[in-house]
Amino acid sequence: MGALLIEYEPRLVEEAVFRAVRGREEEAVFQTERDRLYEIADPDARETGFRALHAAWFDRLGLGLEIARALQEQPFVVARIARCLVVFASSRGDEGADLFVLPENGDAEPLQGAVVIRLEPATFTLPGRLRSLLRHELLHIHDMLDSRFGYAPRLPMAEAGPVRERLLRDRYRVLWDAFIDGRLVRLGWAPSGIRDERLKDFALAFPMLGERTEEAFGRFF
Repeated sequence: MGALLIEYEPRLVEEAVFRAVRGREEEAVFQTERDRLYEIADPDARETGFRALHAAWFDRLGLGLEIARALQEQPFVVARIARCLVVFASSRGDEGADLFVLPENGDAEPLQGAVVIRLEPATFTLPGRLRSLLRHELLHIHDMLDSRFGYAPRLPMAEAGPVRERLLRDRYRVLWDAFIDGRLVRLGWAPSGIRDERLKDFALAFPMLGERTEEAFGRFF
């Protein structure tokens, strides 16, 4: 398999460039190049020009490097996906990564999964945070693709109704995050203090454990 093509949503590229170039020496050059495009009369050609300019500056500023590096750290994932799309997230709470299964295309080898990464434009100006976010999210994708993990897209139906389903979903999330961040700690990739954060989440999700919380948490982390 050749190098994985990473595709970016144009709106995300534009906003990321605006934020990254602000206050830099190159800002005046960027604005001059952008202002020239307003002289193009045809709106379609003008929009094409803006997209090309923003894509060029996205590369010039190295804004895609952290994403490329994070994917290189996950050869297991890259070997099992056909596309990687990076799209606009409206808030930090919306940031993350999802795995979508693509339909077969009739060729000898069926198309595999597509990973969609959602990022806020401002996150591109915070490489340390971006790196931590990507490493965590791509381990989620790794687990989804690993048959030994046993991932299922839906939880078993809860007899007690939607409130119980939300509780189960939140508890699965806490356990999975602990399992991921424990691995990141052992790889030397986790931010400082992450164990205490995950232990706090675990204690809130499983208050019934009481004095056994630390021991139970350690089995997952």
